[in-house]
Amino acid sequence: MDTKQMYSNSTEILQAIRERKPIVHQITNYVTVKDCANVVLAMGGSPIMADAEQELEDIVRLSNALVINIGTLNDRTRSSMFLAISIAQDRGIPIILDPVGAGASSYRTNTVQSMISHVVPTVIRGNLSEIRSVAQLSSHTFGVDSAGCDGTEQIEQTKGIAWNLSRKLGCVVAVTGKFDIVTDGTFMAIIENGHPALTQITGTGCMSTAMVGTCCAVTDDYFSAAVTALLGMGIAGELASVHAGLGSFHTALFDHLSRLDGALLMQKGAFHVS
Repeated sequence: MDTKQMYSNSTEILQAIRERKPIVHQITNYVTVKDCANVVLAMGGSPIMADAEQELEDIVRLSNALVINIGTLNDRTRSSMFLAISIAQDRGIPIILDPVGAGASSYRTNTVQSMISHVVPTVIRGNLSEIRSVAQLSSHTFGVDSAGCDGTEQIEQTKGIAWNLSRKLGCVVAVTGKFDIVTDGTFMAIIENGHPALTQITGTGCMSTAMVGTCCAVTDDYFSAAVTALLGMGIAGELASVHAGLGSFHTALFDHLSRLDGALLMQKGAFHVS
């Protein structure tokens, strides 16, 4: 796959979201739940935020993708997550996992490992420390907003970690940071779009995962879906950065996310695929 093909795939994915309005079911955290719902709406999808076990059978079966985010993990939502991924697997819809804070506590780390052994997700998106934890490598997570990959040497190390984990599990792995790295074990994308302000408001990582879920809901090319979502977040962050304050930046971010299309990605995208 080359850059031209990637732009074509992204254009089709974004158009399909507007046309089909896919239902994206999210069991996510209460810190960022509103933003995660709104970003799906901004892209043209339809979010459902349901975590009661009593309705999961019905909700998952009418959904086009399932997003699992462990940001505010507890025993009740943990049980719902395991049930939901089993139903999603049976239903044949993509499962996107955001292992928020994996490596910060044994509870989070063990939950993620149990999930992956139970059902392998379609896409795993996290920062470098979280992905290292998923890969069962030593991790230095001190909070849920730990830094991503930065610098040439670390980028090369991150590429190796992501590649090996993707090949081991048979899923797409996306590592976000100053540079975003996405691989399906065959192709590797390095995305340079983004802005430091994205790290200064809470929820942009969770929103990125929700965007990945929305893109995955309309295609079976999950590599292109993940690249499209992260390109979109990076570009929207750059465009929103002209606003002086973080509150204005937050609002402008949604404005630009709502205007994402293939032409904008082609105009502003900074990435390469190998």
